[in-house]
Amino acid sequence: MELAIRLATGADSAALLALLKTLQSESDTFCIAQDVETIDVVSESDNIEALQNTLNNVMLVVADDADNLYGIATATASLAEPTHAEVGIAVLKDYQGYGLAQALLDELINWGETYSSNDQLWLTVQKRNTVARHIYEKFGFVYIPKQAQGVDQTTTLETEDMVYQLKGGRE
Repeated sequence: MELAIRLATGADSAALLALLKTLQSESDTFCIAQDVETIDVVSESDNIEALQNTLNNVMLVVADDADNLYGIATATASLAEPTHAEVGIAVLKDYQGYGLAQALLDELINWGETYSSNDQLWLTVQKRNTVARHIYEKFGFVYIPKQAQGVDQTTTLETEDMVYQLKGGRE
């Protein structure tokens, strides 16, 4: 099976929602703000299309020839700082360890430096997620000290913000 990284499209909405549900069930380090169960396929399709039509947001997916999805990477601009995009990357458990997360991160940085209007990529990573931290460090993300952050009412996980200053970025 051959996998490729490509831009997500509205046609991916059903497969993307299924991927997000699986990622949430497989990992306690993967969090998204909205409950996936409350998002319908049409709304998700519209959201993907709107996101992809901006210069400061992007969604990439790892897909096979049949458009099955195995991973996702996003850069989403902050409303307060439109030139600062938050990065999120996740790969299905059975496909981790093959360099897919690194390839997704490389593509996000390339997009950020050659196409986007952003000057910074940032993310929040759990301190205990040593594999992800290593990947981000390897690609040049640097730490910004931060207080512990509550994930829900019963769990507090230590996290750190990391930032990558983009060299390019369109004006």
